[in-house]
Amino acid sequence: MKPFHTIAVPHKDILSGRLTMEVFAADLWETHQGRAPAEYKDADTFFKKTYLTQGLKNLLSVIERRVTGKGGDPVIQIQTPFGGGKTHALIAMYHKAKEWKAKTAVIVGTAMSPHDTIWGLIEKQLTGSVRKMAGNGSPGKQVLREVLQRHQPLLILMDEVLQYTTKAATVPVRDSSLAAQTIAFMQELTEVAGTLEKVCVVVTLPPSILEHYDEKAEKLYQQLQKVAGRV
Repeated sequence: MKPFHTIAVPHKDILSGRLTMEVFAADLWETHQGRAPAEYKDADTFFKKTYLTQGLKNLLSVIERRVTGKGGDPVIQIQTPFGGGKTHALIAMYHKAKEWKAKTAVIVGTAMSPHDTIWGLIEKQLTGSVRKMAGNGSPGKQVLREVLQRHQPLLILMDEVLQYTTKAATVPVRDSSLAAQTIAFMQELTEVAGTLEKVCVVVTLPPSILEHYDEKAEKLYQQLQKVAGRV
């Protein structure tokens, strides 16, 4: 029997010892900021080194139909276990959006402070400033629709939303909290996306609540799961 490495020859990066562990840590925010390794930030390199499974091809096809106005789901919820490839899939969508001539708005909860807002970050990425969607209160469907409609075709990628919402629970907003306002906004966002034919929202959530979260975070998780899965 032949040794496996004579049948399946490893990539030259592995043989030369140039493949370091950080290459395996996909980060959508770092890719969006242009700071990720070339394997992620450069589209050609990314797709040369990424095997497109049938599942990923199907997912990209649904999103392409949506942002090109040919149908497709307005809201897609992705749930995979840790290391299941959800961030890798989001990066594939991020690069494909340029081929589809769609704008992108990128939200990564672990990169946000508790005082940031998802709606403010979306408006800033689309317009360069925060005017119509300023403040800690959810802006409402009408204002949100006006902003998103003007920037179609649009792909909104949202990763680690639970982590951000958990942090936002510590920020009071009058008789509410920023976490509660975020849940309200997520519902408004999913409803508005359904009325705009070239807007697609992709949200990732863990498949179940992780052990290091408390009961409050578990409740937030259930609310996010319900809102993101209702369309």
